[in-house]
Amino acid sequence: MKQRNTLNWKTYESITKYIYETLKKEFKVNIEGYGNDCKVKGKSGVQHQIDVLISESNDVHTFRTAVECKYWNKKINKDTVMKLWAIIADSDIEEGIIVSKKGYTNDAQQFASHYNIKLVQLREIGSEDHDLQKELEFGILNLCVKSTLSRPKVLEIAAKTIDGDSIILSEKQQYQIFIENHKGIKNKLSDAIMNFKNELHNEKPFFVIAKAYDFTGSILHHNNIKDPISSINFIGILTIQNDSYNKEYTLVDKVWLIMKSIFEKRTFTISEFGYISENLDLDIKRA
Repeated sequence: MKQRNTLNWKTYESITKYIYETLKKEFKVNIEGYGNDCKVKGKSGVQHQIDVLISESNDVHTFRTAVECKYWNKKINKDTVMKLWAIIADSDIEEGIIVSKKGYTNDAQQFASHYNIKLVQLREIGSEDHDLQKELEFGILNLCVKSTLSRPKVLEIAAKTIDGDSIILSEKQQYQIFIENHKGIKNKLSDAIMNFKNELHNEKPFFVIAKAYDFTGSILHHNNIKDPISSINFIGILTIQNDSYNKEYTLVDKVWLIMKSIFEKRTFTISEFGYISENLDLDIKRA
């Protein structure tokens, strides 16, 4: 059921159909028709228009219910109830229900009770409904996320000078250390580190890898010192981290409509997206 900001009579009929279809889905309910095209022929030969016509089967007999929807800005009086009672009697329909926006007068309730016609009020939730929850919890969503993270790790960086000495370099200073080639172009040490890490991704996990990169004719700029170097040597390893976590989300929806059965004293709340819940003793419970 799609959320709507306002109701009209046509939407009201459609929502009524949806509610009875949903509440009675376990009872082999069939919506035989609804709207202007839903008509039944009475014993008198007269065609009667029914807003929503429901049939239920118990494998022995089929019972039909005529539902009349009254999206009126006034209470329903006994004349409307009497009209439905006459249609039921003429059409061999077993049960009648009237769904009203504003409720019923006392004489309408008295007549309906005597002739076993059910009265229901269906309206939008308002500020006066302070005793009702304004949100419905309609489910729990459990997410289980599993991830595998491969992470290249540099264990050691050493520059080899033209004299054969080794200069240990810190990865933390990769943006402050520069390598100047024979053309005078300077590149940060971070570029060389990134190349090495990219190559580690192609190696077997947890195997220590050593690689030497040729920098013949280059000058290493570090700590205000310039050292001619022949190569930079890296030692590293590819690590694999498996991780998983569970996250639970409560799914809620805003209450849009309230449905009250006058005689049965049952109250239902309908959310904006069609979730229906029965309200018992002011505690929201699932229908």
